[in-house]
Amino acid sequence: MNRLVPIAALVLAPAAPAPAQAPPGYDVAERTRALAFDPGRFFVERPQPAMAIRYLGDDYAMPVYAIAVRKGCVDTDDGDARLTCGQRLIARMVRAPFSGTPRRPRERGYRLIGTLARAHPDSDDALRQGLDAAGLDWVEADVRQCPKAMAQLATLPDQRFAAGIDFDRRLSEIVLHADTIRFDLDDFHLRARYEGWLKPGTAGVWADGFAASLEGCWKPATAPPPWQAPGR
Repeated sequence: MNRLVPIAALVLAPAAPAPAQAPPGYDVAERTRALAFDPGRFFVERPQPAMAIRYLGDDYAMPVYAIAVRKGCVDTDDGDARLTCGQRLIARMVRAPFSGTPRRPRERGYRLIGTLARAHPDSDDALRQGLDAAGLDWVEADVRQCPKAMAQLATLPDQRFAAGIDFDRRLSEIVLHADTIRFDLDDFHLRARYEGWLKPGTAGVWADGFAASLEGCWKPATAPPPWQAPGR
């Protein structure tokens, strides 16, 4: 006769809950790009500008400058202003500050983010205070009153946004640690974008040249800076 051997019961304890994950750290560079260097925030009355340029430095996308150009009339134009406002071109730019001339544009972005990060902001409100104190350039210009900018605009129809793309090339062209630029055009039923490194002959180089053509025409902006734009 087989003897039954008592078997100890196995008690499965419930798994211990996973330790709570700490919330991710506040990304100063990403939030700076979103609050201060988004051209869609430059004109509250026109969130989609006719032209937008954003220049970022190095692999870490350090914010260097951003430009938005508004075309045409706004709701506050009335009377005689409605007769001429249709062709108005107003540019606004935010640019990371730098004392003197940087050796490379990305140095502006690195210095700005370093300055902001030292205050350890943990919210957008705290970052806005840092941006207020950081001394960013916030300026605007009447493009039609800027001869060099108008001369640059005259060459815009010649730009090819796909220049440099060659699907017959056996190996892709590799560019390491490059600054990048995003250039958007928006018109009635027509949109175009270039996004990539500043390869000669591309619309991205044209956009950077347009930014340079506005030097000497900037004046302090009449609107609140984008990070303080009402309702945004």
